[in-house]
Amino acid sequence: MDSVSVMRADAVAADRQARRTAASPSRGAAKRVKVAAAGASGAGGALANTTNLGDRAAPRRGGAPRAEAASDQMHKLFSLERERTQESASRERLARQAQVDRMRQLEEELMAERQYANEHRPEPRRRGVPEDEVAEMRAEHADEVRVLTHELDESRQATAVLEAELARERAEHTALAATHARVCEELARTQSALAAHTSEHNTLTQDADALRAENERLRTQLYEGEAVRRRLHNQVQELRGNVRVYARVRPAHTSPGDAGGEEATIRFPDPLEGTQVQVCTSGESATGAHTVRTYPFTFDHVFAPSATQADVFSEVSQLIQSVLDGYNTTIFAYGQTGSGKTHTLEGGAGGADGADAGMIPRAMHMLWDVAEAQRAQGWSYEFEAQMLQIYLDNISDLLARGDGARHEVRHEQNRTTVTNATVVPLHGPEQVHALLARAKQRRAVAATQMNERSSRSHSVFMLRVRGAHAATGETTDATLNLVDLAGSERLAASGSAADPTRLKEAQSINRSLSSLADVIGALGADGAPQRHVPYRNSTLTWLLKNSLGGNAKTYV
Repeated sequence: MDSVSVMRADAVAADRQARRTAASPSRGAAKRVKVAAAGASGAGGALANTTNLGDRAAPRRGGAPRAEAASDQMHKLFSLERERTQESASRERLARQAQVDRMRQLEEELMAERQYANEHRPEPRRRGVPEDEVAEMRAEHADEVRVLTHELDESRQATAVLEAELARERAEHTALAATHARVCEELARTQSALAAHTSEHNTLTQDADALRAENERLRTQLYEGEAVRRRLHNQVQELRGNVRVYARVRPAHTSPGDAGGEEATIRFPDPLEGTQVQVCTSGESATGAHTVRTYPFTFDHVFAPSATQADVFSEVSQLIQSVLDGYNTTIFAYGQTGSGKTHTLEGGAGGADGADAGMIPRAMHMLWDVAEAQRAQGWSYEFEAQMLQIYLDNISDLLARGDGARHEVRHEQNRTTVTNATVVPLHGPEQVHALLARAKQRRAVAATQMNERSSRSHSVFMLRVRGAHAATGETTDATLNLVDLAGSERLAASGSAADPTRLKEAQSINRSLSSLADVIGALGADGAPQRHVPYRNSTLTWLLKNSLGGNAKTYV
């Protein structure tokens, strides 16, 4: 090999080395561009994550301020996302452009290498270059081509990845834009609905306040109206009289003692008013002439023989309301033995719920009905019942078995209690029916010439009614006494004079009835509050002291 060939080969090698050295910084720059792009992508992701965290950390608030805060936060979120997307796309475009430029440069270098190799390919035979050097140069050239080709493939792959990432980012950006538009639309609708609901809520709140004020006003009027009603009702009852006497004429019947006698004629001269009754008897004068004597009587009301149990109760039913209003009330059944006193109070054999029911079961049903109606006005009531018997001026308990206890009457203000007496809480009017049946079996009765089942004692049904108003705190406490008096009788007509036991019973009955008449007479006389009322003259009047005097209502 001559010196010229050697110098030419060295020149080619030096030129190749210079080209390889010049190309190395470009490849390093491309790699750095790719890394920077990846870093930029990572930074964008970090920014996105930070933004998302901020979005999740944003507090949720209610109402219009909450919606406005949510809208501002949403706008900020999408602004940050849009900036991040734009920045990422810009970096990716720069990175892709750098990669494309690098690919072009590599291709140009490859073409230049190939052209240079073709142009400066040694001709060993013509120029005298050794075959091994040519083989080495070809091998180096092939290696250089492979390196450049590999770098080109990597650049193409990186470009494809970047393009895929860019497409994905664009798709995400499009989706986010659509989501943002949808959210903005929903937010606008929500804000509109919230404004409408807020307006409706304000209107409803104003209406509710007005209704509450109106309800309070009506409730006050109701309480005032109830107080006025109670006062007027009591005034009406006082105008009609706190003590009233009614007469009920039972249908005529013939008893064994009336055989051979003449029946008296009873007339009702004022059927419209219903306050008078005349008893007419016929006889002979001293000269033998036929005479008719008329005895007129006037009462607060007269019930003819045709009057039913319902007619009698309707006349006295107003007293039931007085009991609930807090006034002690007493109803006496007074009359001769066999005149129908027990029938009027307790009823006949038809049962306590039939047309023949007496005053006691009817009063119980009415009390419960009225109490239930007043429950809507805030009133609640409790009921307690007692059934006592006064026999030979001594008190016994008709609800106790084998009553041998001693009973005393005690008065505390407006309340009367009987020691050692059975008190039964009532939860319905049906309980009263069982109490009446139990008491009827234990009441003292005996046969006389005027009545085969003559009551030899006074029966007293005492119903205590306690009421309370939840809103006003007002309370009431009153007692309803339904008294079935023993029948008055003449000793000779009843045959009691021949029997010491019957005689003692009749004397005790007549004495207590006389004491009752004295008490009622003293209460009804002028200046009654200042007069002495002889309550202690009998056990009956002493037991009913609080139910006869003061503002109590008494029907006989």
